[in-house]
Amino acid sequence: MAKAARLLNIVRPFTRKGWGHWVRFFLLLAAACLVGHWLGSSPWLTEFRYTVYHRQLMMRDRSQLYPKRTALVLLNDDDYWGDSFQSRTPLKRGQLAELMDKLNQIGVNTVALDVDMRAPHPQEPAFEFDNYKDEDAQLIAAIGRMCAAGRHVVLASSVRFLNDGYEKSPSIYTPFLKQLPCVKTGYIQIPFDMRRIPGVLDLADGSPLDSLSLAVTGIADPIAHDQATAETGHGFRFSEYLTEDDFAAKGGRQSIFNGRQIMTMDAATLRDQLADKLVFVGARWHANAYGTGPLVDVHSSPGGMEPGVMLHANYVEAMLDRTGTFTPLSDSAAEWTEIALALALAMIWALEIHIAWKWAAFAAGIALSILLTYSLMQNFGLFLDFLIPLLMIVVHALVEEALKVWHEFGHLKRNAAKAAQAETSGGQS
Repeated sequence: MAKAARLLNIVRPFTRKGWGHWVRFFLLLAAACLVGHWLGSSPWLTEFRYTVYHRQLMMRDRSQLYPKRTALVLLNDDDYWGDSFQSRTPLKRGQLAELMDKLNQIGVNTVALDVDMRAPHPQEPAFEFDNYKDEDAQLIAAIGRMCAAGRHVVLASSVRFLNDGYEKSPSIYTPFLKQLPCVKTGYIQIPFDMRRIPGVLDLADGSPLDSLSLAVTGIADPIAHDQATAETGHGFRFSEYLTEDDFAAKGGRQSIFNGRQIMTMDAATLRDQLADKLVFVGARWHANAYGTGPLVDVHSSPGGMEPGVMLHANYVEAMLDRTGTFTPLSDSAAEWTEIALALALAMIWALEIHIAWKWAAFAAGIALSILLTYSLMQNFGLFLDFLIPLLMIVVHALVEEALKVWHEFGHLKRNAAKAAQAETSGGQS
């Protein structure tokens, strides 16, 4: 009997709430889920996610983090605003050809050019301005020499969305692809959620197009490429996100170069640094003038503000080294976890305890959500986005408090009306 009494004491606060309370709760739960998923595509919430994810990443031991497979050639102000490229858009392809030849000379096996090469007239893929034809031919010839040496080149491809779906924008290299067997193309658009590794894009004509990072991964490790594309039913994966500090020189190894360094450094020194790396070439110059204006092709990401080419390298590092990759819970598992967390906090909110304890439980729930997210990532390589259950908790708590105040206000109003009626009745008698 004592056990039954204790059980009744536990259950009574929940049954006393009445069915209306619980119907309201489940409606709020459903609404919070819908709002949470809708906000999942909102830019400001994505920025907040990046901030939280970045702080969690910085809590890990990063002393051993460095790019194991990739290196960057970032064309900076000295290159773009200097004598070589002379601030021209499109970039001087003759200079890119010289850069390609130097990388070929020092033995780099794979070069990815994260450089816009769209044709000037999309409706006329073969069109090119006369002034640019010679330098286009120089670049194509340099890529041909890479092919002759048994090396690989990945060229940037832009995509555009038309009525029938995505299609590749014609590029200056499009007419020459058949004679360049070592060339792969990959789209360079960064995903909206940059924690998402960009995968295969199905084009309107039915053909698949790898992202730039996925194409590079396929050259380095076809099995890793297939694994990355096969996990479509498990959501997406998150990389460790190497920052610019992680790419900095460590232990005598340099992972970031500019164009001038590549062209002037001793070939033997460069060979030691780059011959075994997947080399990405991209932009890091200021938009308006030397040292003036914003940096081009820079994106806010979980690793902080990073050049787009560094993000592509991050994705390759993640796909080739699974120890730096975090797999999120499946959609169904994540949703059940979110609902379980919201239900647990709703149970606490239903208890007949002081309001201070309820808000303490609310704060503890948020802290435990963040701690759970970090623990799953740190120990099991799983990433749980805690923002959706947080929204559920906030919505439920605020609505319940608002209804409580509304009911108390209604109760006071009714009491005042009764008191006024009693006074009126007493005065008439």
